Order: sequence, then C-alpha cells, then structure tokens
Amino acid sequence: MSKDSDARVKLDLLGEALAKDLDELSDEELLEETAATDEERQNTVSHMRSLVEKAIATSGQRRLAKARQAYEAARGKGRAKVIALPQARKKALIAHFAKNPQALPKELTLAARNEADSEADLDSLLQDLFELGAIDDEGNPR
Repeated sequence: MSKDSDARVKLDLLGEALAKDLDELSDEELLEETAATDEERQNTVSHMRSLVEKAIATSGQRRLAKARQAYEAARGKGRAKVIALPQARKKALIAHFAKNPQALPKELTLAARNEADSEADLDSLLQDLFELGAIDDEGNPR
C-alpha cells in the first residue's frame, strides 16, 4: 500500500470515529463542546464550513486532474506517428494500397471520396490502416 493510500485510510478511519462520536452526543452536550457565545459558535461554524469546502474543492481538483490524465492517455492511445507525416508521403501510402488492395485487411472498406484528398481524409484513412495493422505507426506497410 502506498503512503498516500495508507494516510487516506487512516484519515478516513479518523473521520468515521469523529463522526460517530459527534452523532452520539446530545444537542446539549454538543453545545457545551462548542464555544460559549453565539459569536464564537458562528466563528467555529464558519471555520468548519470553510475547512469542508476546501476539502471538497481539493478532492474535486484531484479527481479532475486524474480524469484529465485518463482522457489524455486514452486520446493519445492509438494515435499513430503516421498522422504527422508530410502530405506527399501520406498520398504515397494511400497510392500503395490502391495499387495493392490485397495488402489491405478485409475489414477495411473505403468510403467514396470526392477526389479532394483533404488532409483530414488522408489522416482518417491512415489512422484506420494503422489500427487495422496494415501499417506501423510510422507508415511502413506490414
């Protein structure tokens, strides 16, 4: 178990114990435990509220950071270097498979294209070829 998760477990246990103790106190006992004046009680309540809000914000920030990392990892996963090749090299790769259709995986179906050969179309097709194993991530036919 890592130090962070061990500390988190201990903190959770402490929180549960404190919550149990507070839950068992009567209203009168709870008021005795807090400050004697209304102003002091309000200060205590405000302070506790700010601590809870800070803890919630920190937890949310951690969760957001983890979600961003997971998103970036998933987004980058499967992206081939072939997408960064010059457009002329991309067109040459497509021409290679057009001349040798038997080199294409049977799962690949080519959509009708309007002869525009936009870079987005090339990127999409090359990404498909990479994911199907027809080329490696640098664009070399397999």
